[in-house]
Amino acid sequence: MENKTYEIVDSVEKLEKAIQRTKEAQKIFATYTQEQVDKIFLAAASATNKARIPLAKMAVEETGMGIVEDKVIKNNYASEYIYNAYKDTKTCGVIEEDKAYGIKKIAEPIGVIAA
Repeated sequence: MENKTYEIVDSVEKLEKAIQRTKEAQKIFATYTQEQVDKIFLAAASATNKARIPLAKMAVEETGMGIVEDKVIKNNYASEYIYNAYKDTKTCGVIEEDKAYGIKKIAEPIGVIAA
């Protein structure tokens, strides 16, 4: 896993700035095509699976519960299962159409909604 430095959000001002950056990113992400979203989804699933061991170690260290090896298996299964379960799901553009009533359901990506 790459060593990255993250800013600690320890004030309302920092939180508000982080929320604003998220909103700006969501506006950009909402314009992405299905192909772009699929590429991001694969990258996220792959990164999660690649980091399964350090994530498992961090979870056990943080909570004091569980067995690292079991969490590695869970992380591997979860990242692969989620990707395979949703990789063919259409999430952009017209996702449903009822021609009899002239109704179209249109989706757009919104990015991260919680962390």
